Amino acid sequence: MHATILARMFFIVEQNIVTCPLYEGDPSVTSPTTNQVYVAQFVRHLLSQAYPHLQAQQHQILVEGFFSLTSNVTMFRDHLRDFLVVIREIAGEDVADLFLEERKQQLAEAETEKRRQQVAVPGVLNPHEVSDEMES
Repeated sequence: MHATILARMFFIVEQNIVTCPLYEGDPSVTSPTTNQVYVAQFVRHLLSQAYPHLQAQQHQILVEGFFSLTSNVTMFRDHLRDFLVVIREIAGEDVADLFLEERKQQLAEAETEKRRQQVAVPGVLNPHEVSDEMES
């Protein structure tokens, strides 16, 4: 959900849907620029302050990915997750929770497949566990 919202925000900036200048009132902006350039520079600056142990090129690649992957939320989420994995690995933290959604989906698919196989073999399931739609 958060990745979807973030992707939408970058999409809005990238497509120039916001027509008023976002950089007005920012004393660091000395020359006219576009909202996309301003937001990219601002996000890179935030990342460099929050993660000084990463190289400027890593910040650049992350921000470029934010703007180029806005039309595909799955790829955007994967790009964001890759960044979080790098950050957590450097900090020595566990990254398993970043893949929780996919793991839940895999378990549900495995359970569905197991149930399908059990229904296919007569007598494996209790007759009360078999729904009417599975019997046909």
